[in-house]
Amino acid sequence: MMTPGLDSDIVAAASAAQREAADPRYSVFVEANAGSGKTRVLVDRVARLLLQGARPDRILCVTFTKAAAGEMQTRLFRKLGDWSTLPDAALKEELERLSGGEPGDLGAARRLFARALETPGGLKIQTLHAYCESLLRRFPLEAGVPPGFATQEEPGSQRARSEALSATLGQAAGEPDGPLADAVADLLEGGGPSAPETLAGFVASKRHAFRRALEAAGSVEALMDAASDALGVDPQMGEEEAKARGWAEAGEGNLEAALSAFDSGTSKRDQESALRLGAALDCGETDPVAAFDAYCELLLTKQGELKAPTSIYTQTLGKTYSILVTLFGPEGDERHRMQAEALPLVRQARANTMSRAAVRFAAAFLDAYEARLAARRALDFADLVEHARTLLSDSEARDWALYKLDQGLDHVLVDEAQDTAPEQWAVIAAITEEFFAGEGAAHDGVLRTVFCVGDEKQSIYSFQNADPRRFIAERLRLEARADEAGLEFRRPPLDVSFRSSAEVLEAVDRAFAAERHAIAAPERKDVTGALETKFLMSDPETAEARDPLAFHRYEGHRAARKHTPGCVEIWPATPKPAAVEDEDLELAPVDAPQPESARNRLAEAVAQEIHDLLARGDRVWEEAKPEWIARAARPGDIVVLVRKRGGLFEEIIRRLKLKGVPVAGADRMTLADQLVVEDLVSLAKFALLPEDDLSLAEVLKSPFFHPAGAEPAIDDDALFDLTRRPETRLWDKLRATDDPRFAEAREALDRARARVDADAPYAFFASFLEEASATGESRLARLYARLGEEARDPAEEFLSRALAHERDGAPSLARFIAAIEGDAAQIKREMEAGRGEVRVMTVHAAKGLEAPIVFLPDTTQTPNGRSNGLYAHDDAGLVWTPDPKSPPPLVKSLQEVEELAQDGEYQRLLYVALTRARDRLVVCGHVHGRGEGKIDAGCWLDRVQRAWRGEDWRAVRTALHDVADAQAWDVEPALRFGEDPPALKPAEAAAETAPPLPAWAKAAAPEEPRRTRAVAPSHLIAEEEGGFEPAPLSPLAPGGEARFRRGALIHKLLQTLPDLPEARRAESATRYLAAQPELSDAQREEIRDETLAVLDHPEFAPIFGPGSRAEVALAGAAPDLPDGVTVNGQIDRLVVTDHAVLIVDYKTNRPPPERVEDVAPAYLGQMAAYRALMRVLHPDKPVRCALLWTDGPRLMELPEDRLDAALAAARA
Repeated sequence: MMTPGLDSDIVAAASAAQREAADPRYSVFVEANAGSGKTRVLVDRVARLLLQGARPDRILCVTFTKAAAGEMQTRLFRKLGDWSTLPDAALKEELERLSGGEPGDLGAARRLFARALETPGGLKIQTLHAYCESLLRRFPLEAGVPPGFATQEEPGSQRARSEALSATLGQAAGEPDGPLADAVADLLEGGGPSAPETLAGFVASKRHAFRRALEAAGSVEALMDAASDALGVDPQMGEEEAKARGWAEAGEGNLEAALSAFDSGTSKRDQESALRLGAALDCGETDPVAAFDAYCELLLTKQGELKAPTSIYTQTLGKTYSILVTLFGPEGDERHRMQAEALPLVRQARANTMSRAAVRFAAAFLDAYEARLAARRALDFADLVEHARTLLSDSEARDWALYKLDQGLDHVLVDEAQDTAPEQWAVIAAITEEFFAGEGAAHDGVLRTVFCVGDEKQSIYSFQNADPRRFIAERLRLEARADEAGLEFRRPPLDVSFRSSAEVLEAVDRAFAAERHAIAAPERKDVTGALETKFLMSDPETAEARDPLAFHRYEGHRAARKHTPGCVEIWPATPKPAAVEDEDLELAPVDAPQPESARNRLAEAVAQEIHDLLARGDRVWEEAKPEWIARAARPGDIVVLVRKRGGLFEEIIRRLKLKGVPVAGADRMTLADQLVVEDLVSLAKFALLPEDDLSLAEVLKSPFFHPAGAEPAIDDDALFDLTRRPETRLWDKLRATDDPRFAEAREALDRARARVDADAPYAFFASFLEEASATGESRLARLYARLGEEARDPAEEFLSRALAHERDGAPSLARFIAAIEGDAAQIKREMEAGRGEVRVMTVHAAKGLEAPIVFLPDTTQTPNGRSNGLYAHDDAGLVWTPDPKSPPPLVKSLQEVEELAQDGEYQRLLYVALTRARDRLVVCGHVHGRGEGKIDAGCWLDRVQRAWRGEDWRAVRTALHDVADAQAWDVEPALRFGEDPPALKPAEAAAETAPPLPAWAKAAAPEEPRRTRAVAPSHLIAEEEGGFEPAPLSPLAPGGEARFRRGALIHKLLQTLPDLPEARRAESATRYLAAQPELSDAQREEIRDETLAVLDHPEFAPIFGPGSRAEVALAGAAPDLPDGVTVNGQIDRLVVTDHAVLIVDYKTNRPPPERVEDVAPAYLGQMAAYRALMRVLHPDKPVRCALLWTDGPRLMELPEDRLDAALAAARA
């Protein structure tokens, strides 16, 4: 049997290309296929830069995501850490492999790990946003940003956008006759009630481009005029003016003749045309706008298209009256005029009105949004890049900032370069500008380099402004700059995949055969802007539906793996079920698919296939260097990829759960939409307003009162019984009922109601969830038992938000719930492979991931191409038409560009999806649409069905056919390329058996250690031992409050007066006591004199002298204290000298005890506790304790034996 592993010849060639890419002597731009080791090359290059002596703090690596930056850093430090411990022979071999030559200084290689960790500033491996943030924090004033700014996360940005939208609409409502109100009215008329919100979201995503256009125009009005110019109409041209012109140019004389002709007709069609044309002529002189509308009813369909001539007049009438053919025939004058002039002018005018309104509204909205960010001293992620770009490109401080940066960077490396947006490329271009400029190309004798690696075929983030054309343009720009500077520039190909089997890679190449045969010829190079590319087809037969934006170049794949066979399957499109008779239909939401819709059939088949292959133990391969081993598939080996999260996405997850297959939940979630959050929100709403019957009913039906593993106590029947009398509030019924099914809920909700006014949001929810239920488990455990482990993430995120809410300001449960319900931001869940669950996720979320087995079920629909008519425009900021189906010429051209870009990204998304698979790839889909259903032409399934044909594709049976047999419907065979994966489950059964429980799990749990008990020093001795302070009179007795107030004032004066010069103490004491209105003059004088007597007493001078401290907080445990006790107290006066420690506590008792024997045990315990703690802090010094009785005054030192006895009593 041939040994599974890697093809040594292919690996050798790939390694040579990787070494060339990692060679630090050259600037390099790498276009790499999926699975070719892009990240490894980048890490190797950084390692080689360090080996040749580059300073770690002069290297910058930027990548697309925090996760990618973390992975890169982990790999690099693991490599450097290994070098520090490898034996010499192994390290020498590793360095030879890395460079392809002599290993160099082994000792220097071993020191790199410590050097990288200890260098100030260290290696900068981060996202570009993080780098821009650090740049702005370094140059805040030069960049025009507030020093110490906060970075606004997406939820905060969303809240700011919502507030800004409300403020803008409020501003318009406050000035109903103002221009902003007119703009809002035009937006609502042209775009409907959601138009302001749609525009706000669009402008927020493009706000810096819009702001640049606004600044270039000089004013809002000038930018509005620029929009009119772009549309090709007069700024004052509105819809009514355009319609009036369209009617004026119709020629009423010819129309009168046409009306006479229509009047002579006898058919219904001719008479209807006569009525419509007559209505237009009747109001033509008085109301040309109404006349044009009536004229349009004659000539246009309801969809706004020109009617066929025979829909305007009958053939017989047309033969009799030539005027009708002349005006309205196929080549008729009016037909041509309306189509070429009048209707386009009306559409342009409507777009003009809408665009001008949109510009005005957008400017006001951006002012409001940016004001909110400024109030928070915050920058969002777009701000970070834009301010960095402006600082390095357009600001007055540009040269200074670049000069300072030029002193700090020698090497810049860009990972996932295809995902870099144009404004981000501008930042990279600015910081590397001097790398190719004469003396700047070398710094301190070090040749400076740029390294970029990416794959145009994987550019799928257009919604973040990434553009594959810019990726190619930047490669040409860097190549041209290097050529101008006489520097060598390398472009090594990385086409070898170390990830996928040969069968998977061959299927991928066949799917993109048209792209593979296409030759891309650059039409022109523009090193400062975008690239225009012309594609020449060498094989016209494969050129159908060729998209010039999909790929600039497609390099075929070579597989490094050998003797590790995989397979690729393509299933037929799952058909729709036969029509269901009306009497068989059950009541269901109108948008709910039928139980056995094509979508649900496919979800069932995919779930069943996954269940079956796991049960069989279908083979997958795992690398166990230097070989590969076969093993049975596990749930964590399987990924199901969809284009978007929708019904199919959710149905597959549901069906997998029903079959008992471990499956992760959704990879992204909107917090407010999660069931666990909805239940918690309902709980809070009820607690805040018990009259909210709906929220209370939702809480009663929630998992909170559903015992784990049992039937719900409160089922539909129970709730119906409780709610039958609508005249009474549900909460009143619940409290009045003696039905035992509601007992637990009633008591728990009573407690929640009692806490709602006292607890902050986190405490309210946490206490309710952690509270033990009637059956013993917590309500949180009930949630997980009912909703599954996927409820854990939203529950924990909800509680985290509650804590964050408390940090943001005064906590309010009502305000917190409002914030949660208004937060539409999505939360990303990490879908790492090690969780042992099937992962169902979008292709976008799977970027950078891989899996042995990949299913693609969402393959039969192409991008819909539907547009809302709203587009960004360089000069006008934006343009918007209310007629996206029949737009003016400018908008139509923008639509065409967008549709081409959408289709290009759609094809690149397929490439990303196909190349996630290592061993097995399954492509399937379902029909959609009306009737029998269809799959869209050019969709993913259509593309691979046309490409994956031939003798090497054989018919196989899948779970789809099992489902079809069970439900009695027909389906075509599936096709498989590659050998059938053998079943390995029996051989692995023993390995998967759960190990026996360890001994500790069967033994009784040991007694838990005694928990630490915190006590005040004065409570160290129990009351029964005399451990209480003397209180001859109750503080509630007459004069009691004054007595305690007197003691507090003396303590305060003794704390503060020693820090003042002696000459000022009496005056300060008098002034302080004068501010206490409850004291009489005699009391003020008595307290002042007693305090000054203490301070002026010569015996007490050391206590208040230099080196003494007042009110010293002290907490902790000590060997002399009782076990499990920590003391937390405050020493009135502490004196620490070179030779001793003195602890003094003030006592204001009147009269004070004359003898130590009469001192209260609580005082002795207190001082003994202080002494015990100070002995730990000062083990080499004697610690003395004394009580300073202010009535006298008199200092009483406490003997050691008395303090020892107090501690003994405390320990007893």
